[in-house]
Amino acid sequence: MSGSLAGKIVVVLGGDMRMLEHVNGAIADGATVRHHGCVPQAAGINGAAACATPAEALAGAHIVSCPIPGVGVDGALYAPHAPAPIRLTPDLLRHLAPGAVIFSGPMPAEMEHWAEEAGVKTLDYSEDDPLSILHAIPTAEGAIKVAVEHTAETICGMKTLCIGYGRVGVSVAAAFQAMNARVTLAARNPVQLARAESMGLDTVHTDRLAEIAGEYDLIVSSPTAKLVTRAVLAAVRPDALVIDLRSPPGSVDHDAGKELGRRVVWARAQAGTAPRTAGRNEWRVLTRLWREMQA
Repeated sequence: MSGSLAGKIVVVLGGDMRMLEHVNGAIADGATVRHHGCVPQAAGINGAAACATPAEALAGAHIVSCPIPGVGVDGALYAPHAPAPIRLTPDLLRHLAPGAVIFSGPMPAEMEHWAEEAGVKTLDYSEDDPLSILHAIPTAEGAIKVAVEHTAETICGMKTLCIGYGRVGVSVAAAFQAMNARVTLAARNPVQLARAESMGLDTVHTDRLAEIAGEYDLIVSSPTAKLVTRAVLAAVRPDALVIDLRSPPGSVDHDAGKELGRRVVWARAQAGTAPRTAGRNEWRVLTRLWREMQA
């Protein structure tokens, strides 16, 4: 079989519907493809072998595609359809081919250390600039969906605080502004604050979050740092909705939210709301990074 990945073994682990595009993409690129813990629809894809265990899937693999949400606080990959939690332990990593690359979202430092000891590489590609920009579109659409499902008022006119104005935050704030929400943008970078003002958004520095959080019906948080702290949540009204769009460990103190009785929704993996588009974009970026690493 010809293709850019001919002679390579690609393994797809866990994830949501996006991972179907990883399977299809790897087949189209000529790889030998295996999968474990994917959505049930993966079993119907010709040319990809379903494996009963992670060890069976990983044997001799050159590329391991893990879900962008990465590894959770329990040490397991994001794999809601897997028969058991998938944890990439030192023993499992030793099944890979020398020099193999594990592509994933955020991973704990210990996993990176285990991979190094096993002679393989890890790459968190969730923060790749082109991919983040592409993912921001379905993430913003997903945030609107979550807000509609968990509030009793229209987005139009809703007093909304969008925290973060990075690659995701830009699209999130613009989406809620387009829905005629009354959007305030919170950031700490003066350039980001100036850009938000130029778009007609009200702005506030993140240093003032605890001071102003109680003024809003909806708070949507997307920064990499955990800025929605206990102090901020204590100021949030009990009837307000807080949406955390970040992958683990998140941008909101979820334990404090539970203790304080606040309405917090951890809407991770929102790019999965457009799985075909997001999955194709992920595979395109993954293969670009693989080629760069082999050069």
